[in-house]
Amino acid sequence: MHLLAHRGFHAVYPENSMQAFYAAQASGFEGIETDVRISADNQLILCHDRIAPNGLPVSALTRAELESQLEHAVPTLEEALEAFPDIYWNIEIKVIAALPQSLTVLRHFQQQRRLLVTSFRHDIAIECAKHLEVECGLLVASRPAALSSVIHGALPDNRLRTIVWDFEIIDPTQLQLANSIGFHNFVYGAHTQFEHDACYDFGVHGLITDHPQMVGLDMDAAASLTRH
Repeated sequence: MHLLAHRGFHAVYPENSMQAFYAAQASGFEGIETDVRISADNQLILCHDRIAPNGLPVSALTRAELESQLEHAVPTLEEALEAFPDIYWNIEIKVIAALPQSLTVLRHFQQQRRLLVTSFRHDIAIECAKHLEVECGLLVASRPAALSSVIHGALPDNRLRTIVWDFEIIDPTQLQLANSIGFHNFVYGAHTQFEHDACYDFGVHGLITDHPQMVGLDMDAAASLTRH
C-alpha cells in the first residue's frame, strides 16, 4: 500500500508548507498529497482552502498577500516538485483556472517524478489524462448509486484508472468491483486506528492520511526537525 501524507506532515508544521513536506519525508512517508490553486499574480500555489483567513478568496490574493495571511511561506507546485525528487506526489488540482499552467509544469516533471494527478472536478482529471503521461484519478466524496456513474468518463483513457474515496462513503463491494475492472482505490479521511486498519483489510492501493502514528511511521524523526 502507498502511504501518503495528507498536505504533508502538519501535526507540527503548517499544512502544504515545505517544512511539512520535509517532515513527511523524514517520518518515512512514500508520498505527499498536496493542493494546487492559482493566485492573483498567476502563481501555482499549494493551498487547500478556498478562502483566506481575511475572508477573501485565495484567488484574489497574490502569493505574498496569502503568505502574510497564513504567516508562513507558501510554496509553488514547481518549487515542491523540484525540492523532492524522490517523493511520490499526489497533486490535487482544485480549480479549473489552475489547469493550463499545471499542465505545463507537470509536463516538465512527468518523466522525472512519480505523479498521481487528481481532482474533485472530474473534467480536470480527464483533461490531465489526455495531455499528460502520468496516472490520473477521480476524487469522490459521495457514494455513487452505481460505480458506472463515476467511471464512465474515465474509460476512454487508460491513464485514468485511480479512484480516491472519502473514507466516510467507502463500500467494500464497490472497491472490489473497481479493482476487478482495473481501477486502483485510494482512500483519504481515515481518522481512528480502526479506520486505518480497515483500509488495510479492504486492500486499498493507497492511503492518504493525517495520522502517521496510525500507520507505524516515525513521528519523532519528523518532530526532531524543529530542533535543527
